[in-house]
Formats: sequence, structure tokens, C-alpha cells
Amino acid sequence: MELPDKVHYGCGGNVLPGWMNTDGFDACFPWDTVAPEVKSRIVALDLVGRHPFPDEQFRFGFSEHFLEHLDQAESLLFLAECYRTMARGGVLRLAFPGLRGVLRRHYRRSDFEGATLGRQEAYTMWSHKHFYCEESLSLVAGHLGFSRADVVATSCSEHPELRNLELRNKPEQAAFNLVMELTK
Repeated sequence: MELPDKVHYGCGGNVLPGWMNTDGFDACFPWDTVAPEVKSRIVALDLVGRHPFPDEQFRFGFSEHFLEHLDQAESLLFLAECYRTMARGGVLRLAFPGLRGVLRRHYRRSDFEGATLGRQEAYTMWSHKHFYCEESLSLVAGHLGFSRADVVATSCSEHPELRNLELRNKPEQAAFNLVMELTK
């Protein structure tokens, strides 16, 4: 079987045509709402384990609202595998709730009660484990070998293959999210 040169990580029910759509089929996603014919087009993959793809397979990678479901150690494993399987010059596009947006939206009060409510809203309700900001993801990306880590606008990219991919693209969501493209 010939592999495509684009991979979609943690796709949930959002199957992108022409992409290898992958997901871990974990319990935090409502899989009972996804039609069987859609599920059949998704490759089950342990996204924090060794990915079963050759080195430098993909020109493009994409993930929307998946990274925050990994703790920091898991995200390092995931990003290391993305780096290994990304072709030279390949681009990994990540869209996720950024730490600054999380603080603005969910930690409106700086007392204990506000922090408790923020934890419930930002972490517990959605099974979120860790949030990156631009600086922390840039640091990790550089350490793993990526040559660039650029903040980009929702739905915008210099690469046509990476444009208009985000489903969470309404203004209030875009203001909360951080979208970055990591170049190998």
C-alpha cells in the first residue's frame, strides 16, 4: 500500500480527503457519534508510541485540538515521531488552545476559587492535560530538530495544502487558539 504524503493526527470524525487520517480511538472522543463509513477511513494509531511509518514519509502533517490531550512527556514523544516521519522541508501544522488564551478565558480570577474553576473549565471538562504557548512549543520544536516554528493565522498558510483545515475557525475560537507550523 502506498502511503500518502500528508498525515492528519488525532482526526476524530474529521476525515480529510487525500490525507492519511489517524486517531487513537480513545475514550475522550464521542466515537458513537461518528458514522461507521467515516470510522472505516481512519487508521488506528498509538499517537504517543512509535509510528509505523518510514523516516521522512510525509511532506505535511496536521493536528487540530489534539496536542492538549497529551501531557508534556507524551507530547514530546508525539512531536519526536512527527519529526522523524516528516520529510526534509516538511511542515507540521498544529492548532490547539494556547496557554495565553486558556489563561484569559478560564482563569479570570487569580484567587483559589478562580483557579479551581479554571482547572475545571480548561482541564477536567475536556480531558486536557497540558497547554503550550508560542515560546514553549518553539523551544521544544527547536530541541527536536525543527528548523522553524512559526505562528500563523487560523486557516492561513503559505502552503496551499495547509489552508482552511481548522474546523474551530470562528473569531472567538481563533482568538483562543494558537496555530503554529513547524518546519523540518
